[in-house]
Amino acid sequence: MDLTLDENQSAIVELARKILEEKLPPDRLRAIEASDEWFARDVWAELASAGLIGVALPEAVGGGGFGVLEACLLLEEIGRAVAPVPYQATVMLGALPIAEFGSEAQRARDLPGVVSGDVVLTAGLLEPGDACEAAVPATTAVREDDAYRLNGEKWFVPFASAARRILVPASTGDGVTVFLLDPAAAGVSLDRVETTSHEPQWAVMLDGVKVSANDVLGSPGEGAAIVEWIVERALAGTCAMQAGVSDKALRLTAAHVSEREQFGQKIATFQAVAQRAADAFVDTQAIILTARQAAWRLGAGQRATTELAIAKYWAADAGQRVAHAAQHLHGGIGVDTDYPLHRYFRWTKVLELSLGGAAIQLDRIGAALADGDAGLDA
Repeated sequence: MDLTLDENQSAIVELARKILEEKLPPDRLRAIEASDEWFARDVWAELASAGLIGVALPEAVGGGGFGVLEACLLLEEIGRAVAPVPYQATVMLGALPIAEFGSEAQRARDLPGVVSGDVVLTAGLLEPGDACEAAVPATTAVREDDAYRLNGEKWFVPFASAARRILVPASTGDGVTVFLLDPAAAGVSLDRVETTSHEPQWAVMLDGVKVSANDVLGSPGEGAAIVEWIVERALAGTCAMQAGVSDKALRLTAAHVSEREQFGQKIATFQAVAQRAADAFVDTQAIILTARQAAWRLGAGQRATTELAIAKYWAADAGQRVAHAAQHLHGGIGVDTDYPLHRYFRWTKVLELSLGGAAIQLDRIGAALADGDAGLDA
């Protein structure tokens, strides 16, 4: 497995980094965080005009025809810039599943708008008391002629208020079905919750919401496999963002300790500082490499269940170590909200717990090993 970026992948990374660095300096991020929307719409539009939003979508809908790995490389750059844009929600949770499982009508309705930046999508995977088992939802759907009635609630749904469609898994009498829900439909209510990173997420309440049978994603009753497919891509995207967050936090720290003087010397020359930074470097490289390995396997159509758990373990466990090391080595300036480091600490805490923290991932890895079903390459 060669994880060296090819020419196209390097171009995607360079273009995304240029746009995000130019458009999202710290003062702009501060203004967006103070707003109600938490969405850099102008940056989203520029990413669309550069062909980056649709980079992983099929050419038939105007996309770039690349895959999950390229999407995750873009998410690394979004993590480095702590960019308030709905790429994870729109592409990993919404557009890729529709491209894979949707009907021609569903693809034609939603995906060209995603590529152009006009359509935001998302998915409601988590529920109250959920132990990250999105494929066994408590939300129910009852067939009613040529439609369904949905009842239940989904928690921590990103960008729900801006979305054209929310992918909602629900239990039916014959299994799990995934629905393409219009958040403006009667019976849908959205309750805003602000996360540690200041990103607003949403509790989506469903009270007898009518959804057409034409808005079923895939086949009725066969949605559990679709949900697992979505969760895998969501995990890959989460790990990729943490890779970018940790890398940038480490680079900020390296610059700081190289300039900061104490007792007439740069603090980077102090042994304890150098060792702490070196440990953070090793952790960051592990996060990047395990995240890219898992994304590569998904993109290559290979089984990646255990590799995703390993990547998420490193993203959660090593990610918080890097964040704490960065804060420690910055001293008091690290907690100053006029200095950019605090955003990386906040994002790390949210990403650490998203779709299961380190302990949950270790349980999954251990269970796979005990069953002889880890699927790891020799």
